[in-house]
Amino acid sequence: MKSPSWQTPFLDWALGQKQPTRRYVLLVLATLQLYAVTIGILLHSVHLGLLNRPMANWLILGGATTFLTVFALVRSGWSLRLKDPIMAFPHALASNFICVLAFMQLGDHRSNVLIIISQTIVAAMFRLKPARVLLLGALTVGMLAVATITLTLYDPLRYPVTKSWAILAVGGSALLMLSLVGKWISDIGVKLGRQTRELGEAVRTVEQMATTDMLTGLLNRRVLTDLAEAELKLMERTGAPMCVALIDLDHFKDINDRFGHHAGDTALKGFAQSITPQLRQVDKLSRWGGEEFLLMLPQLNEHEALTALERLRQTVEALVFKDHALMQLTFSVGIAQAQPGESLEHLVDRADRAVYEAKRQGRNRCVLASSPSASAEPMAETLT
Repeated sequence: MKSPSWQTPFLDWALGQKQPTRRYVLLVLATLQLYAVTIGILLHSVHLGLLNRPMANWLILGGATTFLTVFALVRSGWSLRLKDPIMAFPHALASNFICVLAFMQLGDHRSNVLIIISQTIVAAMFRLKPARVLLLGALTVGMLAVATITLTLYDPLRYPVTKSWAILAVGGSALLMLSLVGKWISDIGVKLGRQTRELGEAVRTVEQMATTDMLTGLLNRRVLTDLAEAELKLMERTGAPMCVALIDLDHFKDINDRFGHHAGDTALKGFAQSITPQLRQVDKLSRWGGEEFLLMLPQLNEHEALTALERLRQTVEALVFKDHALMQLTFSVGIAQAQPGESLEHLVDRADRAVYEAKRQGRNRCVLASSPSASAEPMAETLT
């Protein structure tokens, strides 16, 4: 159900138009219920004659100022520069300070304020780190202790030592225990968050291992097989051309024998890194096996693919390897354009025959595969 047209501009004005600002503003607005309860207690205390009206007004003004200041800093986006964008710790500490001021004014009913303070600590524990939760509780109890000492020194008749310190002992211990529980809950939240991130990283690693070749970072054979088969089905429906190019690095065994297997790995990675930036987004390159690579070229006919592969061949031929200055890398490639009803296996087999023809003709060249209707002997058109 769509919101009325007037609501969208209002919500954009109140919450902001961008995430995560909107989410942070909503979290700040959630604290309004604590302010509402506190104001209700203050007004009820005025009604019962426990608190004079001017003092209640000052306390309400202090609470409103605190909330509006935090709201403005979060809504403006200024708080995004902080580690805690909703300013949970200073907000909770300022709120508890106002509650302590109310605690000092309510006489025999001051213990009711401890409930509001407890709610503030409970609300903050879900946003603060464990040490901050404990610090909030300790600072709050410290403010209550200062308030109790002040009251017993300057108004001993209304706030006798025995009763005041009993309230502080019970209330302070309860708040400290609540802070410890909050720290424990926050610890669990931190651990769960860390485990969630580690699990996400593990899942991404497994996905990467399942879909990519770990040496070159290219797609692996299984993934490209699935993509190519899907592309063949799309070609059947749309009639758009599609080619595959089977690339085989020339004299790769000689590179390993002469320069070592580390140089062979360097050659494979250098090939992948030089080719990838020149491909279109729809092109897909995979390590097909050993020193063989399969390149899928959707929406290109064989002559367009031939032009593209010739450009890539020249790029690889010009590669210079810093640690192996004498090593030269070239490749031979067979290009096959898919025909209606042709399977991927047969398409790759035609490209493979063209690779052998390229090798036979002297390597470092691009060859077009023969059509499926040709004889079993591979026929090829050569670009020299």
